[in-house]
Amino acid sequence: MEDYLYAPILGGDAPNSTPLLDVEIIQKKNENFNLNIKILNGILNSQPLISILHIDSNQSKYFFDIFYLNNYEEIEDFYCLKTSQNFPINELSLYQIMELKVKSLTMINDFWLTTKADILSW
Repeated sequence: MEDYLYAPILGGDAPNSTPLLDVEIIQKKNENFNLNIKILNGILNSQPLISILHIDSNQSKYFFDIFYLNNYEEIEDFYCLKTSQNFPINELSLYQIMELKVKSLTMINDFWLTTKADILSW
């Protein structure tokens, strides 16, 4: 998956079904704090282009929401909000925001149609 996603830039955990706005977010990298907050605000104030749901054999749910953010200044890129419900602890969700390395909807579509990668390794 390292070919498709950068490391998480923001993350946090909360009880399942907690809205992202109410999750205590932790910055994963110490650089660009203001930019990362703008990315978080962009995700909070927009709808995903693509939403993917994966349910594993343990009934853990993984949501992948792909956003394109463009504020015409510092941000013009694709981002993924990954929400892992009941993983690693039941009734707890892990939230992670990552920048995508793929830079077009066509590349994202090709990835989902052709990859044999383990989605949970994201």
